[in-house]
Amino acid sequence: MKIFNFLCNGAILALALCSITACSDDSCDDFYDVIKIDFSTMPNIPFNEEGYWEGVYDTTTTKFTINEITFSHQASATEWEGYTYYSWYGFCPSKVTDNTDYSNSDWTSHQWGAITGSGLSGTNDPYILGFWNSSERTDSIPETPACHITYEGGAFTPKEIYITNSAWGYYAMKNGSAFNKQFCENDWCILHIYGVKNKEITGNVNVPLANGSEILNTWKCVDLTPLGNNIEMIYFQITSSDTGSWGMNNPAFFCLDNFTITIN
Repeated sequence: MKIFNFLCNGAILALALCSITACSDDSCDDFYDVIKIDFSTMPNIPFNEEGYWEGVYDTTTTKFTINEITFSHQASATEWEGYTYYSWYGFCPSKVTDNTDYSNSDWTSHQWGAITGSGLSGTNDPYILGFWNSSERTDSIPETPACHITYEGGAFTPKEIYITNSAWGYYAMKNGSAFNKQFCENDWCILHIYGVKNKEITGNVNVPLANGSEILNTWKCVDLTPLGNNIEMIYFQITSSDTGSWGMNNPAFFCLDNFTITIN
């Protein structure tokens, strides 16, 4: 069995006899080849001067692949009174270090950063920004989830991932905005991660992005083993206490790094 550790931070190719799985120090019964694949430079991903993926608004792009891991992406363009307005959902590579609070200005131009200011390994370390489509159905598996990940080789077993808030998501919950309330004692926001195989959910993991006024602002290691073995896809959705008739009010952003899977 091979273990592929897909890192958004600087890692090196290493071989070991026994793997450390899913954020724990549990020993393993079998011997493994441990492979750490470094895509901290993301050689196939062009970044613009601001530090995020320059293809984020390319309406012909439906995905991008980094070291055999495929991330969903969707962009659209709308013409209105001589102007073109762009939007996107899914995932976007980023190495933006700006985690400034822009609550008193326009967040649209500053949506690309993690609250940590970098990936897991530190300054200038790339990571992946996720933006969920909050109009997506949550009562069953969407036909094509806005934020989903697959493995080019087929089935895989997820082990762990690191999650944090985007800067926009963090400050919107901390301070409130014109669109959402300031999070207080009884408020919450949860990132849901689901495994899928044969069009059925194999398991799920819930990651609190906010619990009352405690809002995630560091990289959190998340155990993905409850999602099951040899699955076909994982997908992400968000729920929030601040939800109205038009859906969730706070921004539907999150960030991920260090995604570990095993392959049979």
